[in-house]
Amino acid sequence: MSFSLLFCLTASEIGLSPAIVALILISSFAFIVGFAKSSRENEYKKLMDSFIERKEESE
Repeated sequence: MSFSLLFCLTASEIGLSPAIVALILISSFAFIVGFAKSSRENEYKKLMDSFIERKEESE
């Protein structure tokens, strides 16, 4: 199934060159990877903060 059948317009009819399509795909991938990495770090920070609070409460 070609890409043009999904949207009924080809990328060139929309005005997207192969370089722009590649840039969009690379940017999307970088955003997803960055979002996943920052989410994991935030979860780790929250976990460590909760351990520190529990330790202070027990003392």
